[in-house]
Amino acid sequence: MRLLYPEVLLAIPAVLIFLWWNRTGRVARRKSLGFSKLALLEWSSAVMPLRLSRRTDWLHALFWVLLLLALARPQQSLGEKPEPKEGIDILLCLDTSSSMEARDLRPNRLEAAKIVSQAFVKSRPDDRLGLVVYAGVALTQCPLTTDHQTLQTLLERIYTGITQRDGTAIGNAIATCVNRLKDVPGESKVVILLTDGRSNAGEISPEKAAELAAEYGVRIYSIGVGTESSSQFLRGGIDMETLQKIAITTGGKAFRATDNRGLEEIYSEIDRLEKVEREEKPEILYRELMIYPASLALLVLLPLLWRRHRGEQI
Repeated sequence: MRLLYPEVLLAIPAVLIFLWWNRTGRVARRKSLGFSKLALLEWSSAVMPLRLSRRTDWLHALFWVLLLLALARPQQSLGEKPEPKEGIDILLCLDTSSSMEARDLRPNRLEAAKIVSQAFVKSRPDDRLGLVVYAGVALTQCPLTTDHQTLQTLLERIYTGITQRDGTAIGNAIATCVNRLKDVPGESKVVILLTDGRSNAGEISPEKAAELAAEYGVRIYSIGVGTESSSQFLRGGIDMETLQKIAITTGGKAFRATDNRGLEEIYSEIDRLEKVEREEKPEILYRELMIYPASLALLVLLPLLWRRHRGEQI
């Protein structure tokens, strides 16, 4: 609750003083005759104007107080105005090849990636997010959506071998993400690409796919996950050079995670980098309440006007 023009209420004491002064003047000018007891004249119709005069004085005072209260514009807060959300379209692109079962991250690489991805989704309530999984081929597991609960469920259900073909088709994964994002309206389109190896499958190279992404304004954050020794043993090592090229080509950034803590920090940094800044304070909506004191003032005014119409002193 607030008053838009609270300074108007400062006039109330002045109005009441004026009404008191006006009444005092009227009483002084009125011819009078003293009686020891008013009860002696209770039966007389001559006493009625005196009673009505007092009642009229109270109505005058109440009318002006209500009118000034209405002019002060009382308003009730309805909360913040819903603003159109300037969300970001983000695709999580996760490697689900067999090497993601390596346990250099706890409980393994894929499960660690799922945990931080779910936390990332939870931190982005205003964004549309989706999920692409890949190994030897790339599949859209969840298109862009604001139904984050469904996305969380689908994230939980992915596993190594879900694509039914092993390998690492990074180029195809990027191309699939671009295909999902290219016709989406808006300026902020992001892919978070996570892998633990180097591209060894697919029809399009990672470099060509990155050029395609840049053409459609898709920014890629590439993450190489796993310790060097484990990655060398399982897949011939993580190709950080290619991941760097992908990030540079698309205006993103490349990261390397060798443990759970590092992976969490990477997703936290991406979360900070892709925040939409809103400098303006949210607008508060208010409902006008002046109609209520104004209506009451009108009701108080009616008997005063009726008395004037009848020629009575008010």
